[in-house]
Amino acid sequence: MEPSEAAARFRCLSYEWFATLSSDYFVDLHVRRSNRPGRPRLLLAPVGSLYDGHIYSWKPGGPVERLMTDDFASNGLLVPNTKPCHGLVLMRCTDHGGYFVCNPCTGEVLALPDSKLPLKMTLRIATRGQPEAPYFFEVAYGLGYCSITRQHKVVRLFRNIEVSSCEVFELDTPAYWRPTAEQPPLCHVKEQKMAVFFNGYLHFLCTDASITTFNTCSETFGSLPPPTGFVNASPVLTELDGYLCFCYGEPDTDDPYHVFLLRDYMKGRWEKLCCIDRMAWPESERMLLRSLCIAPLAMYHSDDGQRKIMFGTGSCKVFGVDFDSNTPEILFTPDGTIIGSCEDDSNLPLCLFEEYLGPVGRTIDEMVLSSPITKAWSDILKWLPGRSVSELNLVCREWRAMIMADCFIHSHVIHANLNKSPRIMVVLDPRFGHYMDLKDFVGHTYLVILYVTPSLVTA
Repeated sequence: MEPSEAAARFRCLSYEWFATLSSDYFVDLHVRRSNRPGRPRLLLAPVGSLYDGHIYSWKPGGPVERLMTDDFASNGLLVPNTKPCHGLVLMRCTDHGGYFVCNPCTGEVLALPDSKLPLKMTLRIATRGQPEAPYFFEVAYGLGYCSITRQHKVVRLFRNIEVSSCEVFELDTPAYWRPTAEQPPLCHVKEQKMAVFFNGYLHFLCTDASITTFNTCSETFGSLPPPTGFVNASPVLTELDGYLCFCYGEPDTDDPYHVFLLRDYMKGRWEKLCCIDRMAWPESERMLLRSLCIAPLAMYHSDDGQRKIMFGTGSCKVFGVDFDSNTPEILFTPDGTIIGSCEDDSNLPLCLFEEYLGPVGRTIDEMVLSSPITKAWSDILKWLPGRSVSELNLVCREWRAMIMADCFIHSHVIHANLNKSPRIMVVLDPRFGHYMDLKDFVGHTYLVILYVTPSLVTA
């Protein structure tokens, strides 16, 4: 099979080639033939001393290769999920840089809307007698796949002290973030712990080490317990050797590192795969591999035929450990490559890599502009007042997606305010965006007027 990049270029030969190479049958066949089990390939997204604005790939025994540019990340570091979901990779950009769905093979990137600073995580003060909107201070994302509709779904789970909320964003669908039909259970998630997709479910690791599951087809919730005997020591959730994997052990120490596999998913039965005694490692390996973050990546066979677990670290080092001797085998260090030396980090800058020809999907703006019906409605609604448009936001998913699209927002700001006198707004509390129209303000008594903006126009 040709690599994905070459196969994608062949789509340009003719309409017939494009249709054949884009068909579900060929994409599935290409995935099976190009990603052989036991031959792991890694995606590397570190910022090394020789940083040149690229994301890289590497496989055991081979050189580091440039894969795609990372110019879509405006600030912060890129943190990929530990395993692709049907070829696509969910990436988090630290420092509120947002989330992205990437296909490293084709270089396509889709920026997820409302992911840099989600609206639900912005404190909104109620005005004009409206109830106060809920405020959430933590969120966790996950990328899943529905085998029935053959669609990728991004799911995010919000939480505050009293309640949780869950939203779904379907790729390449003219719709915005929507709530799930079922209310999620109260679970304390952390943004650093992205959900793991396995067996048709997304698995969110909570702060108490319990696991909240989300069925990507039925969109229902469940739960799984942690392994028996678990102690609170930096748990990690991933997939390993076709099973859900739960690991724990304090990073950057010589404490034992425990690895469990969920052998019976329905009964929630965990089995300990191994316990890695880092104190037994040679001093040189122990110091080289000490890191703020350690996580298993895949199972592989070494040159002598032994089956080993491949681990990655926060400093972009890769090593393998067998089940018996626990002796580490250094597989990769970025020093001496086109990456250069990397500083240690509490986030894992690498993940597994899969060849995949499928698209990441179009942006909402592209879908709005490509549909004649949606474009016509957009041209009508852009003349309406902002309050009326916000009410029409509830008509259907397609209208909500259209109204939330950047192209519509910019168009509405221009057209809805033509030939209108400027509104005078009195800002009562700039910390929370609490303001009032001058007409409503007249007749009320306030101790302090903080700001008066004579030409504030809102869409």
